[in-house]
Amino acid sequence: MLVNRRTWVVKRGRMQEALELFKAEGKRINSPITMRLYTPSIGAFDLLALESEYESLEAFEKDFAEYYASPESAAFQEKLYELTEVGGADEFWVLVE
Repeated sequence: MLVNRRTWVVKRGRMQEALELFKAEGKRINSPITMRLYTPSIGAFDLLALESEYESLEAFEKDFAEYYASPESAAFQEKLYELTEVGGADEFWVLVE
């Protein structure tokens, strides 16, 4: 099992908009992939994290190639760019147990 954890630094005062954007995109794509959206309860309150589970790196690459090929994904990325600052991280984690 491979988990992709992507974090974004959300512009101050724009978190609710970012959450609504992600929720709407999740409904639009209706993916069978397990995805979780996180906001911190303690720590940097301007971070947003999305975790997605994949069977392999190849499955991740295939899913994202298909996703980014759609014009709707470009519109999502444009809106997300308006709501976020430079920063964040894109990590891959391997489930050990």
